[in-house]
Amino acid sequence: MDLTFKKIYTYTIFLLSKKDYSPQSLRKKILEKFPEAENQIINNVVDTLKKEKFLNEFRTAHNYFTSKMEKGWGKRKIRYSLRQKGFSEEVIKELETSIEFDYSFIKREIEKKFGQVKDKKLREKAKRFLLQRGFSYCEIENIL
Repeated sequence: MDLTFKKIYTYTIFLLSKKDYSPQSLRKKILEKFPEAENQIINNVVDTLKKEKFLNEFRTAHNYFTSKMEKGWGKRKIRYSLRQKGFSEEVIKELETSIEFDYSFIKREIEKKFGQVKDKKLREKAKRFLLQRGFSYCEIENIL
């Protein structure tokens, strides 16, 4: 094993002990710390971490998805954010089919923020709020 491989591997284990990363964001972190590192070594480290199950893209994306769902984010916003973080399209599609989206979190937040949405102006405000959170029009009608 190369000395730089060991250094990078040790550093990534340290990072992964604190937080889960997508493979793409982990590569960025490695390049921040070791700008001289070769792509081949970085790819070898990431592949080794996947084989040893330290780096699991589906688990990381699942945890991210559920945490954002609990914060009141909509499917579209979560999907966009997962793409931005570098998760593969297959993982995102698999998540959407495997996780049943729970609207109870956003319903509680709407009631807390707007109360009973009966007034037309208040209803429009709630719709804009939900659109910013990444909900589709069909989902918004179901929620309200």
